[in-house]
Amino acid sequence: MWRLVDRRALVVTALCLVAWRLLEQIPVSDLTPAFITTRLYNLNGLGLFAAIGPNSIPFYSYSLGSEGIGPYVEALIIVSIIAAFSAHVRNMAGDPDGRRSLMRWARALAILLALGQAYGLTVLYQNTSPPAFNALDWSARLAICLAFAGGTAFMILLADTLDEFGLGFGNGALLLYALGPLGTEVHRIAGYLASTPSVEALFRPLALWAALTIGLTVGGVAVLLAVRRVASTELRLLWSGVLRPPQFAFAVIFFPTIVANYYVSTNLAGMRWFAVNWGPYGSSIWLDAAYLIIEAGLIVLFGLFVAASDERLMAVPANLRRHVARLALIGGLFLALVIVVAPVADHLVTGAAGRVIPMSGVEVLLVAALVLMTIRSIEGHKTVAPFTRSPTGLP
Repeated sequence: MWRLVDRRALVVTALCLVAWRLLEQIPVSDLTPAFITTRLYNLNGLGLFAAIGPNSIPFYSYSLGSEGIGPYVEALIIVSIIAAFSAHVRNMAGDPDGRRSLMRWARALAILLALGQAYGLTVLYQNTSPPAFNALDWSARLAICLAFAGGTAFMILLADTLDEFGLGFGNGALLLYALGPLGTEVHRIAGYLASTPSVEALFRPLALWAALTIGLTVGGVAVLLAVRRVASTELRLLWSGVLRPPQFAFAVIFFPTIVANYYVSTNLAGMRWFAVNWGPYGSSIWLDAAYLIIEAGLIVLFGLFVAASDERLMAVPANLRRHVARLALIGGLFLALVIVVAPVADHLVTGAAGRVIPMSGVEVLLVAALVLMTIRSIEGHKTVAPFTRSPTGLP
């Protein structure tokens, strides 16, 4: 299989990954000296460009690479949804020139989303302690927004280079999107290994975390392959989707936190408490339970929505047409189990063993799906669906 991989593609892919790594290390401009000093002090004062461990990504959440790729993936999702529900756009997606036009629109939309996201982040990051930014006038805020948009533009270029000359196979944006969280997991574990005081405190929680992570990976691959085999189609990874339902659900469930953060500085009653506790590990067990139930329900509902939109883009095999809703429901429940239940279980068991080692079901499942998609592309799978690799261009 690997003989089919061009050496030049390997070199280009390696160079793209180096460029991604460098961009991930560049924080947005105008971070306050007090904020930088506090972050570095919390990391024992080690250098910004440490090769491994948590000290190598002290500003990951504020880096141009981390924030830059998100708007491009979101733009691809939006364009794919429009293509599913617009006959005119769907006809464009079936034509090579039309696909190129749609990609240009997706890139323009990504820049606009980057500007909007950057404005929101300049507001939210001022609520950190100490604030990430000083009081911003319109010119300073515009400069930060343009920096974020520049990061997105560079990530678009990097993703397109991976697709055209490297081993992106049409999934370059997704690969870059998944690399950040995957790298964070590696760095976090490396830092954990370096700082654990005793052998028992090291291996018990790490063994439980590894067992849960490997179990999720194996289970995810088994389900992805089983659905493809049963469905007798080359394209469906999971009928409810893999990336999109969790992303839609998170956008909805995180919205109250965004609103609360905008009003934290006004000392409005309960806003600060809500912003801190609206999540799976707050101080109120009832609020935690409500959050998890709502998140799981949203994932299932958006799984059904994704299956319906995919069906509009590409015809379902006749023998499965009446089972689409059932398959989507099963897939949505599986996603809820992996993305909501499994990380909470990991948090509880590793915490009971001595130290919490966070795990993200979204990252595990997305990486497993991307590995399968990449292997199939290397083996020679050709695109037959409109727009890009899958019925809507995303897993």
